Amino acid sequence: MAKNDFKPFATGESANVLSQADYEALDATANGFQTGIARSEQLNKVWRQASTIASVVASFMADKSGNNVLDDGDTAALQATLLKALLNNSTSQLDGRYLQSGKNLADLNNVAQARGNLGLGSLALKNGLSAAEVGAFPAEGGTIGSRGIKAPGIFVDNHTMPGSSQGMYMQWNESNGIGEGALICNRGTGSGGFVLRTVNSDNSVETGRVTINGNGDLNTSRYLTEMGQRVFSPNNPATQFSGAGWFKDIATGFIIQWGVTSNGSSNIENHNYNIAFPRAALVVIGSLGTNQDLGRVVYLQVANNSVFSSRTTSSGIGFCWIALGY
Repeated sequence: MAKNDFKPFATGESANVLSQADYEALDATANGFQTGIARSEQLNKVWRQASTIASVVASFMADKSGNNVLDDGDTAALQATLLKALLNNSTSQLDGRYLQSGKNLADLNNVAQARGNLGLGSLALKNGLSAAEVGAFPAEGGTIGSRGIKAPGIFVDNHTMPGSSQGMYMQWNESNGIGEGALICNRGTGSGGFVLRTVNSDNSVETGRVTINGNGDLNTSRYLTEMGQRVFSPNNPATQFSGAGWFKDIATGFIIQWGVTSNGSSNIENHNYNIAFPRAALVVIGSLGTNQDLGRVVYLQVANNSVFSSRTTSSGIGFCWIALGY
């Protein structure tokens, strides 16, 4: 058994020591003993407090370290023994409660259960994972599954594209970093271009198609529209003019709109144009409808770029109108 030289002082049943209450009330506990008569019970109390705690710590050091704790003035040896005692005690107290880094998880009681608790399953037994095993796209490129990539979108953050590689690419910031997105077709030896298609719910019937050929020409399976209205041109004429519509000259921006009102009012009414004039409504002109009494009159006036006003000499009169603007 290791030796401990540090003994408690004045711990016997009849020891001449000051009571704890008197000691706490003693002025000397704050300022120390001053000149005068030394009282043995006071000094014994001080020595017992210091020696008792010193003896307890020294006993702990000796018991837990196995080293002798000697009163020989060797403070370095005492410090080393204290550290050894603390380490041995923590090892014995905590080794069963915490994982030790040096054992690399070998101290788990049930490895399989611990792996299951982590939700890793067999992945915890692998040294590495391939892109295919985790459903990721390989950094060097490649194919994922037989159904392609399914996601809300594909994010591209640069404009790097492999030189002379045929295919289609999504890019961003291609032109001097102005923040635009780009869809690029490297046509190789073919004619190139893009096809946008819509199909029915089971992919069996094509319901719409837009194509852009390799020269940039655009073609649609139906109409081109602007602001919800069909755009007409020499190669895309209207099959017939309905009771209301509009036409915009692409070169000048000049717009003609027309419509029919079957039941005018002698009170002032407001009517929306088929589309709002982007800049200005110049004039709106009206004419009585078919089979109307020529003695009746319709009055029309531009209100703003979206609305014109009307009033007829009597209610129930139908009229046609044409508006010009740009």
